[in-house]
Parts: sequence; C-alpha cells; structure tokens
Amino acid sequence: MARYVVEESSLTSSLERRLRTETSKLSQSAMISSSDVGALLAILAQSVKARRALEIGTFTGYTALKIASALPEGGKLICCDINEEWTNIGRRFWEEARLSKKIDLRLAPALQTLNTLIDEGRGRHFRLCVYRR
Repeated sequence: MARYVVEESSLTSSLERRLRTETSKLSQSAMISSSDVGALLAILAQSVKARRALEIGTFTGYTALKIASALPEGGKLICCDINEEWTNIGRRFWEEARLSKKIDLRLAPALQTLNTLIDEGRGRHFRLCVYRR
C-alpha cells in the first residue's frame, strides 16, 4: 500500500512513471530506486545547492532524471555506468525531459571515470555524490 501511495503521488511525474514502467519489464527491475528515494535525492541536491553531482551506478536513469531536474541551469551530473543497454533507456527519457545537457554519462568502470576526473583536476568539485549498488 505504501509503495502505491508513493508511486501515484505528486512525487512522481508521468514521465517518471513511464520510465519506471519500462524498467519494470527488465529482469533486473528491482535495481531501480524507489520514488521516495528519487525525491529525497532531488531535495538533497537542492538543499546543498549542488551545481555538480556524481552518480555511480545509473541503471535506467531514474535517479539521474530526479537529480538533474534539481540542478540549476548550467549544473552537471556525471553518471558512471558500464551497461549501455540499460543507460540507453534513461537517455531517451533524459532527452524527453530536456535534461540531457545536464547529464554527462560515462560508459566505463567507475574507477576509471573517477581517475580521469581527478587527472583533469575535477575530482573535488562535487556537492552531491550518489553510489548505488
């Protein structure tokens, strides 16, 4: 009952519900974050005034959608994942939400991406970091 209330509440837009529905068709669908977790991450991004955020483990992009929507104009979310099939689902929804310019998806092992960010001098510039497993 609680899940139904959260899923059908104003915490979740119709676009987000469609993403969740498409994700539910995957055998690994349990990996998606709940709507309340997505809402909390968006609130956290806003409360710390994040302009740059990092997500390790993107799956189908639900939490990326929530976080990116909370970033200000010019904000950037770097997403680390290794599965192009799953992240391509998210990309379609990010585009539809007009958030793809805020999301930098890096398809590589997270450690490789993190080392690259450090080498570029950008390893300490994140106000919000999310690790999903």
